[in-house]
Amino acid sequence: MLQLYNYWRSTSSHRARLMLNFKGLDYDYVPVNIAAGEQHGDAYRRLSPNGFVPIVVDKGTVIRQTLSIMEYLDERYPDKPLVPRDGGGRLRVRGFVYSVAGDVQGRTQKRVRDYLESRFSRDVLVEWFQFWSAESVAILERLAAEDRPAGRFFHGDAPTAADCFLVAQLYNWRRREVDLTVAPTLLTIEEACLACPEFEAGAPENQPDMAPDPRY
Repeated sequence: MLQLYNYWRSTSSHRARLMLNFKGLDYDYVPVNIAAGEQHGDAYRRLSPNGFVPIVVDKGTVIRQTLSIMEYLDERYPDKPLVPRDGGGRLRVRGFVYSVAGDVQGRTQKRVRDYLESRFSRDVLVEWFQFWSAESVAILERLAAEDRPAGRFFHGDAPTAADCFLVAQLYNWRRREVDLTVAPTLLTIEEACLACPEFEAGAPENQPDMAPDPRY
C-alpha cells in the first residue's frame, strides 16, 4: 500500500491527499507534525532532505514534490487521469498547477513566512502574504476563466489535478481571510469540487492529526 507522509494543514499535503483520493488509491496516512518540528528529525530527513511534506512512498519508491507526485500517479496508475490525455487539456491543466505550485506557493510558503516573521515582524508577514495572495487570486481567476471548456470543473466534467491544487489553495487563502469575491470562476469550480466525497475526505479538518494551530 502507498504511504503518504503529510501534515493536516499543509497546502501541499492537501493537494496530495486530493489527488490520491480522486485516483481511488488506498494509502497509509503517516502524520508529520510540522508544528512540533518533526520534519527536522533525522528519520524524516532521510526521506525528505529538505524537510518538506508531502512525500509518497510506493513500494520503496520515494516521490517528492506535488508536481512529481502528480506525474508519478498518472504514469503508475493511469485510471482517472489527473492530467487530461488530449494535448490542449494537458497543457491547460499543467499550466494552472505549475502556476499554483511555483508562482503562488513560491512567494508565500512556510519557509518564506517564517523568515519574514522572524526577521521583521508578524505585521510584515501579514502584509506580504495578503499582497501576493491578492495578486495570485487575480491571476488564477484569469487562467481558470480563459478558454474554459463546458463542464463543472476546471477542465470539463471530471476533476483533474487543477481542481486538487485549486481547492487546497482556496482553503489556505480562506483561512487567512484573503478576499475571494473577485474570483467567481474559482468559487464556482470549488463548489462543484466540494460536493464530491473525495474532496471532503481530503479536507484538513477531516484528517486524524488535525489539531489547533494558531500560526499564520
